[in-house]
Amino acid sequence: MFPLIVLSVFLIFHFFIYFFFIKRIIKPKIPLLVFKYFLIANYLGVVCYFLGRYYWNMPQSLYFLVSLSIGVGFILLVASLLYQPLSLIPYFSKKRRTFLRNGINVFSGFFAGGYLGFGLIEGGMQPKVEQINLPLKNLKTPFSAVQVSDLHIGGLIEENIVRKIVNQVNSLGADVVFLTGDIIDTEVSNVPRAMEELSKLKAPLGVYFVTGNHEFFHNIGELLATLKGYGIRVLENENIVLVKNGKKLVNLAGVYDLFGRRVGVLEPDLTKALDKRDDSLPTILLAHQPKFALEVDDSKSVDLILSGHTHGGQISPFRFLVMIDQPYLAGLYQHSTKTKVYVNRGTGFWGPPMRILARSEITHFKFVVG
Repeated sequence: MFPLIVLSVFLIFHFFIYFFFIKRIIKPKIPLLVFKYFLIANYLGVVCYFLGRYYWNMPQSLYFLVSLSIGVGFILLVASLLYQPLSLIPYFSKKRRTFLRNGINVFSGFFAGGYLGFGLIEGGMQPKVEQINLPLKNLKTPFSAVQVSDLHIGGLIEENIVRKIVNQVNSLGADVVFLTGDIIDTEVSNVPRAMEELSKLKAPLGVYFVTGNHEFFHNIGELLATLKGYGIRVLENENIVLVKNGKKLVNLAGVYDLFGRRVGVLEPDLTKALDKRDDSLPTILLAHQPKFALEVDDSKSVDLILSGHTHGGQISPFRFLVMIDQPYLAGLYQHSTKTKVYVNRGTGFWGPPMRILARSEITHFKFVVG
């Protein structure tokens, strides 16, 4: 259903772009015909992206081109939306009308091209390490952690990129690593070398994983078994106590992603995840989607929820659409009197290798006595 829904949305986008933008700024028949076929080809590129992502393998060079179709479609949509109020500017005279119309058309073209170029530049940047110092109530021994989220291994995220990120994470020397979902976005059999690179994540207290929604799209049973085989601890509606040098630090709990409720398997269960924890310790909960926080009130006594999923909007102003579905977008929030939420912007990307005003992130937490 996910590919079908997205393809339907992009089909509507492309119709809107053509009838409310392209046809209004381009009058000569031949250029208009060229752009018409360009939009058709671009939409077919979106279709091919989903085929390559979820159904069959294609050469990476071709995969890169079709992934750009998603970015181009979204950028042209933004340009189309900006054009609507500009087109309503009163002209007063024919001469001024021609001048303003030409100016708006040129601006629209430069805007779309610059937007695409900036997105590719920011999308290609190394993830930014966000340093977060955070007190935890009842914490007796400070410790550090790294959060990686939404890496989306598969497609354009292969072993070379995973290797760089793993090296970047390991260089931080954290006590523990948290993987908060959407780490793998393909059949694990398609990316054996990338998975081997991921297995090189090292931390004295271990590497812990919770599912995201995209893991459900690809034989999730095999995926979880592979992660466990590499020594990555999968938290499946359960909690453990992190211990450093013989001293108890925190309860670490993790739940399955909310997508499990849609498909009726591996459903999140907060009560089970918090069962039999040590009430004398603070609790950190790993939950892929920020809106899972809506199920956590002060009676649950969760000190911190770590999430991802939103990509920080990835391509601004897509963030405004994300915020319709999710209560938190990126960064640290005070969810309730007792509970904070931190949302990682994503360490990789989905779709085109683009980011605009939402640079990819690795989060380095230093938890201190509260």
